Amino acid sequence: MDTGTRFAFTKIFVEDIQAEADFYAAAFGMKEKNRLTVGRGHDAVEEIILTSGRGDDSSLIVWRYVERPTPPAGESVLGFNVTDIAATVRAVEEAGGTVDTPIEEMPDIGFAVAFVKDPEGHLIEIAQNL
Repeated sequence: MDTGTRFAFTKIFVEDIQAEADFYAAAFGMKEKNRLTVGRGHDAVEEIILTSGRGDDSSLIVWRYVERPTPPAGESVLGFNVTDIAATVRAVEEAGGTVDTPIEEMPDIGFAVAFVKDPEGHLIEIAQNL
């Protein structure tokens, strides 16, 4: 069954966002695809999206909170692009997951996003292009 869902990215929290982006570029040939600052206040994050440059491949995103400490190393965020974010959030809940941050539409940058957790508490970002 094709749901239109695509594994799209992995995010890691970092302290020095530029140094980490430079490391992945030098060590693995990653290239900067985009740079964003999104969210507000305590939830604001800065991120650099890295890709191998092969086209429609998955991305590695290094990110940091703008106004709060970096979480300890070891946890990552899995990201999925979907065609129906509301239906996917419902499917997560029906499968035993929970909503961490409800759907937020960001028309100025062209996407909607929600954060959910799997049954063991691992963070997953769900994104839909608007």
